[in-house]
Amino acid sequence: MKTDNLHDLLDQKLDAFRNFLSATITLKELTDSEDNMEKIELLVDKRRNCISRIDKIDNRINRIRKEIMILPSETKKEITKIVTMIDDTAVKAVHINKEFETMLRVHYNDIKNQMLKIRHSRDGVKGYVLRTFEKNQPRFLDVMS
Repeated sequence: MKTDNLHDLLDQKLDAFRNFLSATITLKELTDSEDNMEKIELLVDKRRNCISRIDKIDNRINRIRKEIMILPSETKKEITKIVTMIDDTAVKAVHINKEFETMLRVHYNDIKNQMLKIRHSRDGVKGYVLRTFEKNQPRFLDVMS
């Protein structure tokens, strides 16, 4: 009935959180090397799908909770156990996700700094060329005609 459906939905939610956690851990390990872009994209999509799945499950749970007023004590214990496991998994996922975001921020700043150095070195070369050939710009003549 409704309590069985609630139990099933909570099991599905736990599974989705575990998949999200697994994808996050794998993603964190893969971002250390730069040649895994395809795998990274697949894992980002997997995480996005998990989040979408969790949102849909939450909507269904909220509809059922409005219909169920009182839960039998045995069912309540089972549901409490599953909810605790979901909470624990979510906390782990949040922690690893924060580490992952910090690592990506550092990586982003490194790339940004490298690009700025390249830009400044290009500007330096450009300035040198303009000073060197300021008045005597090289001219190319077509002498074959």
